[in-house]
Amino acid sequence: MSAITQPSNALPRNPPRRRGMCPGVLAPMEVGDGLLVRVRVPAGVLPAASATRIAELGRRHGNGLVDLSHRGNLQLRGVAAPDMAALIAELRALGYVSDDAESEAVRNVLTSPTAGLDGTAVLDVRPYALALDARLAADRALHRLPPKFGWLVDGGGQATLFDSSTDVRFDAVEGPLFRVGLGGTFEGAALLGHCRPDDLVELAAALARAFLELRQTLAEPPRRMAGLVKALGVEALRERVAGMLTGPHPSHAAHGPLPSPAGQGRELSPPRTSFPPPPSGGGSGWGQTPPTRHFLGHQPSWPQPSWLGVAFPFGRLDCDRLEALAALTHEIRITPWRALLLAAPQDGAAERATALGGILDHQDIRLKLTACSGVTGCDVGTTDTHADGLAIAARAAGLLEAVRMVHVSGCPKGCAHPGVADVTLTAREGVYDVALNAAPGGTPWRSGLTPDAAVTAVASLSGADLSVEELSRVR
Repeated sequence: MSAITQPSNALPRNPPRRRGMCPGVLAPMEVGDGLLVRVRVPAGVLPAASATRIAELGRRHGNGLVDLSHRGNLQLRGVAAPDMAALIAELRALGYVSDDAESEAVRNVLTSPTAGLDGTAVLDVRPYALALDARLAADRALHRLPPKFGWLVDGGGQATLFDSSTDVRFDAVEGPLFRVGLGGTFEGAALLGHCRPDDLVELAAALARAFLELRQTLAEPPRRMAGLVKALGVEALRERVAGMLTGPHPSHAAHGPLPSPAGQGRELSPPRTSFPPPPSGGGSGWGQTPPTRHFLGHQPSWPQPSWLGVAFPFGRLDCDRLEALAALTHEIRITPWRALLLAAPQDGAAERATALGGILDHQDIRLKLTACSGVTGCDVGTTDTHADGLAIAARAAGLLEAVRMVHVSGCPKGCAHPGVADVTLTAREGVYDVALNAAPGGTPWRSGLTPDAAVTAVASLSGADLSVEELSRVR
């Protein structure tokens, strides 16, 4: 294994290339350090041997950097166009790339990262998530779904996907049944009804077909389920799949009893949480997302194996670190919170992960920072967002302890977090605008600051030990 270097400061090995593609497989995204290749990991379960092999491929064909995405995928960075065909062939042999671009594009299934590890979960949802992934890949009728159309299969328990938003969600509740929601988070999605676990795949396929058919009846066909529900109402979809639904009717199921295996009723309510809500106007960033922070470090042993949660600043590590982590476990779980879980870790894994630069302490202030790739990984970026974010961590500890999130964005698009953060730095032509309680590009509190001046301005806020509410009065 090559020497480990600091991933956040690593320079791209390959220069930016022209947009290329591997015909019939996928169209990779061209970014500042080359081509970005997404590796979809079905059900988020990555065997250690596969992680080691992917690390080898990332070093050989890319610049050695790996990003963890909000959708529970790995992203290999800095791939040169001439290397694409060989890389895709290797990934396909491992089972992580589909045979064609159409099936690859629709395999957007988010799954509980602790499925099968958490004894408090309602259900081990891995078989259902894997079956849904396979159906999406194989059923050509579903390949017409918009590329970002997403699915979620959540087993409940300690690492719920309660706050993740998607197009169609299946949340396990006592019975066991799946509570089926359309377009949003657990609380925000329109409740369609409930289904038996064995009916999940067929119901999902029927909902996909209904979406494709109904959207064509509108003058401006929506690309997401929430838009269709807003236009036609949830009943239009329920009529198409009523025969596959079971349990109480949604009209009285929101707070009514659900059947349990023993025949006892149970109130259906959102999964219990012990974290503050995210800033208004948007979801939380990778480090802010509470389940990630809650599950760093060692977890207690359930009847199933425990896990070790490891995060890295900005959700970025390198192939050497990925390979080293794989040596500490038989299986890595990819989370939607841009962190990794090591299943049944070896003795000494926590110490080794810490030595690799991993974050295991849920109180680490770097978990309050989110940032895009910036100038080192994006052709639009003009500042080193990662370096500037780490400078804020070094100089503004008081602020980071008081707020929920500080976001360093390389441009107004806010790719890392398009919503509101307590403090947002938006780069433009090498300088930053600093806004409070705003999304990227929001009305600035200070504008046109050099990176060092922007860090100083943010650090000045920490002296007052400001809370989120107090920040709003500083504007």
